[in-house]
Amino acid sequence: MKRRRPKIFENLPLGRIVPSLATLAALVAGMTQIRFALREQWEFAVVAVVIAAFFDATDGRLARLFKSCSRFGAELDSLSDFAVFGLCPSVVMYLYSLSSLNRLGWITSVFFAVCMCLRLARFNTHDIENVKTPLSGRFFTGVPAPAGAVLAMFPIILFNAFGYDVFKNEYLCALDVFIAGILCISRIPTLSIKKFHVKKSNFVVFLLSMFLAIGVVFTYTWKAFCVIVLAYIASIFLCARRAKRILSAANDKDTTHQ
Repeated sequence: MKRRRPKIFENLPLGRIVPSLATLAALVAGMTQIRFALREQWEFAVVAVVIAAFFDATDGRLARLFKSCSRFGAELDSLSDFAVFGLCPSVVMYLYSLSSLNRLGWITSVFFAVCMCLRLARFNTHDIENVKTPLSGRFFTGVPAPAGAVLAMFPIILFNAFGYDVFKNEYLCALDVFIAGILCISRIPTLSIKKFHVKKSNFVVFLLSMFLAIGVVFTYTWKAFCVIVLAYIASIFLCARRAKRILSAANDKDTTHQ
């Protein structure tokens, strides 16, 4: 019986390629942050992060849609996330303000990149080990990578919205980057929209609301970004309170069964 030789060149369906293309698009958009930062076009650096976050949010959904989830895609996505949301924002913030602090500024930038690396490594480990808790599926553990990058670059958003030089202060920026890094590696439950559902009866209202929201973003871009980031920060406290209630209820249930 003849052995079947493995095919060196094998045709791949387009559906298996599209998710990886979305991941690479996120990588290209994210890496462009540094180009804009070198030109001191800080507003475009933030826009590049937002575009990268959009592609990062779609690649996993495309993989599930085309049933092309693979270990290669997962590893590619993780490496892309580190470069786009960890390494690049740390360089951008260093060029934006932290370089004025010399060694301390560089240490702060490196600290954020290391925190993002640790967060992604923990996320991959939990994914492999399939760790389940009462909060699984309801919240993210810590601030996710795209949100962490936006929080680290929040001073740039504030400067573009209001134009005050205080938002270029190196100590303020260092504190912001440090806190963003801590939030990424923390175990604080944070907002996850995966479990959000829209009732059919509210579908039209939801579409109109999204239409108005997008209109506001395009009209008052930077101030709208400020409101979105501040709303997300507020959601961290709300999610932490809700998670505490869920864990308390789960513990009471376990005690009752015992």
